[in-house]
Amino acid sequence: MNIIGGEKRGAKLATLEGMHTRPTAQRTREALFNLIEGGRFGRHLLNEDAVIWDIFAGTGAIGLEALSRGAGHAVFIEQNSMASRTVGANIAKLGYQARTTIHHLDATSDFTSHASPASIIVCDPPYNSGAYLPALAALERQQKITKDALVIIETQKTEMPALSDNFAFLDSRTYGKARLGLFRYVLHR
Repeated sequence: MNIIGGEKRGAKLATLEGMHTRPTAQRTREALFNLIEGGRFGRHLLNEDAVIWDIFAGTGAIGLEALSRGAGHAVFIEQNSMASRTVGANIAKLGYQARTTIHHLDATSDFTSHASPASIIVCDPPYNSGAYLPALAALERQQKITKDALVIIETQKTEMPALSDNFAFLDSRTYGKARLGLFRYVLHR
């Protein structure tokens, strides 16, 4: 698995052999970043002010790709200890220690983070688990989602993510076995 674009384009990332993680396919990851960077959502989303939260991070490929493409900070949440170590190794390999926060914890439970609120969230839980719902609820309770944040949920193609009224549906795309559901956080406090 490699970084696809940006300053670290082509850098090889460590992977998790034999684990129960399911990395986002390169084609899906490329399509995801084309959507984020393509201007379809009215503004350039990857800039030094962007804070991306990579929930159920696995190897950290999504957050690291965002950093390579210009995001200012990435927050990784991963419960599996081997996967968390892999995220840490990939961060070190790319030299992004100063621009990252790693949380080794269950994203579906209440937790505390001192990291900045997310302007982009990519949530890629195990397929058919519905774990994106409690994970987003935990972020909402902490007020870790900025107004108008872009929220991307990866599910199996046969699933259609359904979120609360705090999230406005924008689009849904399928790539191979994956579906990307795109939402805008619209809760007004």
